[in-house]
Amino acid sequence: MDASRTSSVEQDNEVVLNLFRAAWYEYFSWEPLHCSEKISSVRAHHILDRDARLAVLNALEDDILANTEESDGARDTDTALSFTYYDLSSSHEPEHRHIRPEVVPAADTLSAPYPIYESCTPINANILHGDDPNYLPFIPFADDATFDYRDYVYDHKGLAWQEGYRDSDVLAIVLETARRLHRDHGISMEAIDRTGILPLTLCTTSVWGAIWTEKMRASGPPLPDVSPPAADDLKTRLQDYMTLWCPRMDCLQGHCFTHATEQYHLDFDTPAVPGIRRFKLLSAKTSCGDDCADEVKWSGAEIDELKVAVIASSFSFKRKKTKATDSKQSIQPSDTAHPRHLYGSEQPPGFIPNKPCNHPGICVHNSDCACADNAAHCSRSCACSTLCARRWEGCKCTVLLVKQKLHKRGPLHVTVNPCSTDLCPCRRAKRECDPEVCAPCPKDSNCRNMQLQRGVPKLVQAKQSKHGLGLFLAETVNAGDLIIEYVGELIYEATFHSRNELSRHLRRNYVFGLNDQISVDSIRAGNPARFINHASSRRANVEVFILLVNGEQRIGVYAKKQMAPGTELFLDYGPEFPISDEERR
Repeated sequence: MDASRTSSVEQDNEVVLNLFRAAWYEYFSWEPLHCSEKISSVRAHHILDRDARLAVLNALEDDILANTEESDGARDTDTALSFTYYDLSSSHEPEHRHIRPEVVPAADTLSAPYPIYESCTPINANILHGDDPNYLPFIPFADDATFDYRDYVYDHKGLAWQEGYRDSDVLAIVLETARRLHRDHGISMEAIDRTGILPLTLCTTSVWGAIWTEKMRASGPPLPDVSPPAADDLKTRLQDYMTLWCPRMDCLQGHCFTHATEQYHLDFDTPAVPGIRRFKLLSAKTSCGDDCADEVKWSGAEIDELKVAVIASSFSFKRKKTKATDSKQSIQPSDTAHPRHLYGSEQPPGFIPNKPCNHPGICVHNSDCACADNAAHCSRSCACSTLCARRWEGCKCTVLLVKQKLHKRGPLHVTVNPCSTDLCPCRRAKRECDPEVCAPCPKDSNCRNMQLQRGVPKLVQAKQSKHGLGLFLAETVNAGDLIIEYVGELIYEATFHSRNELSRHLRRNYVFGLNDQISVDSIRAGNPARFINHASSRRANVEVFILLVNGEQRIGVYAKKQMAPGTELFLDYGPEFPISDEERR
């Protein structure tokens, strides 16, 4: 850091410290008088002395006694339902008036109440929740003596009332200091946070900042939480815009809750393919005319804008390249230390997907490639080249004609849709087909191994069944059809174990394990798939598959046979689900 920059930082630190100290003293000089005035403003306007108060009470007793004597013996229904309202605030004499409420006759018969059910926020995709708060906001089932709350409490760091208190006085002082620094000295919120002087951070990062907290309850003009980029800074503006959108190819929605920790960072300088530059400013070799200006000087901002325009245009009109073996072999990484999974087709037991890789150079170990470090294939969500040797090879399935023998009728030719059997390498590897590398799947709507990413579930209804609420078909389905995707909150193991205390007490569990680290829990947020009831494996008419879809694991519920509308869906929960042996049968 040069001397001028060091001097500027020290000057900012001094300004922030002085203004914070001044705002602190001003606030606590103003607060006592302000609080005294506010408290005084809510006191009673008419203060009666002792004799006046006794007179009011005596008059009130006489009035109540007179009303009681009048109503003895001859009280009709209207009188019994009336009541007297007394007002002692306007004068020394109490004012009163009789009020008769409107009588609504009760119905002869009341309908039976709806059976007990639990609320659930409806969602259509998984939400990354992670872990529950370390501090427990309240003790559940506090009035239920059968619930052992001790183990559940010990799973948390403490109770919410034990958590550190954010003083509202300090919040007001910090925000006033920030306003003065931004208004009078032109210091941005980010620069103020970098000084580390204020006791609260202003901008929201991994925790809510002071500005966001104030926005939730203030009506005045808010402070800028994030400084907007300059109008001519196209790269930063585009980066800010892309930060709001999910970079996953099969998601592409703003403020995505599923991949909340993933962001795409623009890099126009590092080549995605070694030896191929993303952008190069060419020089004119021949004059274009008498007015040719061969000595045009481009500023850094103009070159950055050119990079954005040129590279964005090339991606917008990019065609899918045909698979060329020679081209792929030419950039194939030499990774002899880890050859097992470079071209592997099967997922190892306990496989846990990683985030899409985004790094310079080829995808090999020791190159910051998350896929290589995890012994995984790169996916279409990764930032590497489509010719990356670590990409999944895909399949070349076609429509098959299979001969089947039916007792005495002889052979029968049956058409089998592509990717519907384990002959498909993608299906055999427990992953859906990738439209960028699988030959027929992008244009063939009959591909049976792209149902999750295409989003083609069946119509279902949740309604009363023999076992409480159940899930029923609202249309005909065939064997192998995707009925619905099981979605919920993506939780880590620590939260799974703490919530298990509640599940055992309720005797209801909505958790599906994705892998050894993450589970899908739909007890608080989910879709109708949570209403599928249990049946033994021989009676179950649906089955569940965990498939790798564009680099992430998803749970699909598929039909085991052809079923008509109105059929209730049953699933074998498995041996680990907490139900009795009688219910399991």
